[in-house]
Amino acid sequence: MKKLKYFNLAVWLAGFYSMAAIALPVTYPNSYVPSAPNVSLPPSIIGLPSQQQAPSTATSNNTAVANQATTVTNQGASDQAFQQLLNNTFPLTAQQIQEYKDTAAAQQEASSLPPGTVPANGTSSIIPVTVKPGGLMPVIRVGQGMITSLVFIDSTGQVWPITSYSIGDSQSFNVQWDKKSGVLMVQGQKLYAQTNIGVMLQGMQIPVMLNLIVGQKEWDYLDYIQMDQSQNGSAGIPQPSQAPGYLVDLLNGLPPQGAEQLTVSDSSVQLWSYNDDYIMLTHATLLSPAWISRADGPGTTPLHAYELPVAPYILISNQGNVERVQVVENDNANS
Repeated sequence: MKKLKYFNLAVWLAGFYSMAAIALPVTYPNSYVPSAPNVSLPPSIIGLPSQQQAPSTATSNNTAVANQATTVTNQGASDQAFQQLLNNTFPLTAQQIQEYKDTAAAQQEASSLPPGTVPANGTSSIIPVTVKPGGLMPVIRVGQGMITSLVFIDSTGQVWPITSYSIGDSQSFNVQWDKKSGVLMVQGQKLYAQTNIGVMLQGMQIPVMLNLIVGQKEWDYLDYIQMDQSQNGSAGIPQPSQAPGYLVDLLNGLPPQGAEQLTVSDSSVQLWSYNDDYIMLTHATLLSPAWISRADGPGTTPLHAYELPVAPYILISNQGNVERVQVVENDNANS
């Protein structure tokens, strides 16, 4: 029994000292510093890559950075090459191109105009012509690149048909003949040139000679070449004594009884409707339609009284200018 008591007491004391050793801190002398145990822990325990994995990750990061730098470098080189291509293909700006086109258009316009400060003016006139000895050869002014129409008429104003023509310098003048209308169209091919042309009219054995010239300040766009005789061979113009009496009265300012005055577009012309025809009083020369009868007054600028067929338009020569007069009949005309 005593041995058992001593054994239990020994066990209790051993447990007591063990618990005291655990609870109390351990102190060391000042000169003693414990060293860290030389223990190697696995990398997976502390959350770091192992020595075998670390170099591989660093290499991948370096490669990614290098690839990114290479991509940026390649993009910059591509943009530079593209800009160089644009500069080589389109060296001018849009504003420079427009300025170039405007300058080229102005140069082309200036080159196409004839020499001089102003463009040449086109005129129209009646040119009297005779085939009698001693007559002067008329001058027809032709423009370079422009068309001059020549209409041959007799002393009554009727168109005289052309049978043939011959020109001296066909290299400087281009001539077209409209056989249906009896019109010659002459065009200048050079800036300065001169020649003549002979025109044969139907029933006439002598050619009508005209002088063609290019390079004048003005040019003729339409000329009526009026012969001094009619196509039936009679010369001159009927005298007042041969004209009807109502035309002679009209020259004195007395229109015939029953004549209805009409409205026209030209104040230099007075027109009446009379006996299903027109009668006209004017200082101008009637060109078309051909007059039926005519009476002329005295003086250097005489009045002319014409009887002519009914027509919506009348062509006259007024002081060398060809004019077209429009006729407006009144409601009670010819009633």
